[in-house]
Amino acid sequence: MIRSLFKNKKIIAAEKDQEILENEIKKVSQELVKKDGFLKCKNDLFISIEEAGKKTYDWERMGDELKKYHKENLTLKKELEKINKILSINCVENHYLIKIEKFLFEIRFSEVVNNLKLNGVMYVQCLNSYIIENLVEDEKLKGEIIKKYKNFLNGIMNWEIKTNLLKGEKITKVYVKHRKLVNILNEKAISYMGELNYEVFESLLEAGYTQEEIKVFKDIYDDYEKKYLVK
Repeated sequence: MIRSLFKNKKIIAAEKDQEILENEIKKVSQELVKKDGFLKCKNDLFISIEEAGKKTYDWERMGDELKKYHKENLTLKKELEKINKILSINCVENHYLIKIEKFLFEIRFSEVVNNLKLNGVMYVQCLNSYIIENLVEDEKLKGEIIKKYKNFLNGIMNWEIKTNLLKGEKITKVYVKHRKLVNILNEKAISYMGELNYEVFESLLEAGYTQEEIKVFKDIYDDYEKKYLVK
């Protein structure tokens, strides 16, 4: 069946929600940095004045301000955790498979990754507690992976993995042999496979591509979606 020329409305809505959440997380994170910096300055000032033996500062007022910012920071951190949990994989209707070597990218996990792949575990979504318990022998690494996996299920992961989960791989990796195409897509603010659709490919006629060339691009896109997109 020929794929739709336009993105599914649910995918568009999910991407919009993702963008809103990312902006909100960035704002909260920036606010935390600002308040943490202010708090550090206050603490440093408190210590320097104390060491100098000066009695002119309103110590009670400073103590109240420090308590106030400590409380605000705790509230902001809880808000940030809550926003991150909203992006739980269990709440995402359409998402992409994440390769196990990208998830366990640290060198200490290299042997574990090889063993998992030998046993057919190619993606994070293939993992479960039983597999980890039985295929990871090192107890320390096993504990780390279980924690990392549970965090993944709750939407707690680095931004690269989270973006790949929701938008797929970067087009630079999938279309690595087609530099001109990548440059054109970048100009259209398209960086990930999940941002592509047939309408985008048809617009390439204006860039001088033939229908035959565009079909090659579509085939690559279709193969990627069939292999990695989970609906």
